[in-house]
Amino acid sequence: MLVRRMLLIGMVVGLSVGSWGCAPAIIGGDAGVYHMGKLYAVSSRDMDSVYNATVNAMEQLELEVKEQAKDVFSAKVIAKSADSKTIGVRIKPAGEGRTDFSIKVGVAGSKRRSKVIYEKIEQNLAMGMSK
Repeated sequence: MLVRRMLLIGMVVGLSVGSWGCAPAIIGGDAGVYHMGKLYAVSSRDMDSVYNATVNAMEQLELEVKEQAKDVFSAKVIAKSADSKTIGVRIKPAGEGRTDFSIKVGVAGSKRRSKVIYEKIEQNLAMGMSK
């Protein structure tokens, strides 16, 4: 009886802990979602615009761009923060003028920093700073 009760308690705790913290959090309306250490977003702009807005955002946020690459299939911008966190932005065309991109800060991710970078990219897109 005691073993059965302990197993039941263990399963309930395991399921609770396993699902806690895994729910995605909406960032900036319905365009960005933070989930498991990454911010996933969709833009109604083309990949070139999102790529240029991302490079500008990194410079505006005083993040040192270490690597940037782009072709017709995908793009990436890798930067370093002053506290040596690696920031990676991966960009892919989604068709019909839309672009999917993701932002990851450090190994475990940072929702706060990802949101700041996302908002700066969106601000650049809105202001036409993507050219």
